[in-house]
Amino acid sequence: MPFAAWVRIFALVVFALVVQIALLDQIVVSGVHPDVMIILPVAAGLSAGAQRGAAIGFVAGLFADLGVQLPYGLSALTFVLAGFVAGLVSRAATSSEATAAETLSCAVLSSATMALYVLIGTIIGQSGLLSSQTLSALAMVGGSALVLSYPVLRLTRRALRGAAAPYSVPSGGSALS
Repeated sequence: MPFAAWVRIFALVVFALVVQIALLDQIVVSGVHPDVMIILPVAAGLSAGAQRGAAIGFVAGLFADLGVQLPYGLSALTFVLAGFVAGLVSRAATSSEATAAETLSCAVLSSATMALYVLIGTIIGQSGLLSSQTLSALAMVGGSALVLSYPVLRLTRRALRGAAAPYSVPSGGSALS
């Protein structure tokens, strides 16, 4: 991926983090708030394929971890997996327009990412992640992802504009030869 695309992705991640902290963290319903940072790796995976989704998920996760009181790297691990799975689920889009099916897929995968985040956090011994508010958090992430997925998909595709095709064979051959 060209350097200019990485600069645009970095700017998008910083912009999303600012929106998350300044705006979305202030919208609290039943003790939970929307989370745009969860949508980023899923949108990247749907837009650019599994490898780029995982790479962008790692960067977004490192930044998302700056705003939470949990072990540093938990979001990065979860977002890597989310971006990779989203890329496997959907062939990379060739259009800059997000379809209704992609927006719905992004919302569903974002909710699954939240569930994975809670599961991994619980497995590593973080108390309080699995509580009565977990279902509220899943509902909030899913509902807000329905609203936020379309613009995040469009912004992600715009940031990735000019990047090489995600399905090219890497130098050094392929497993099929």
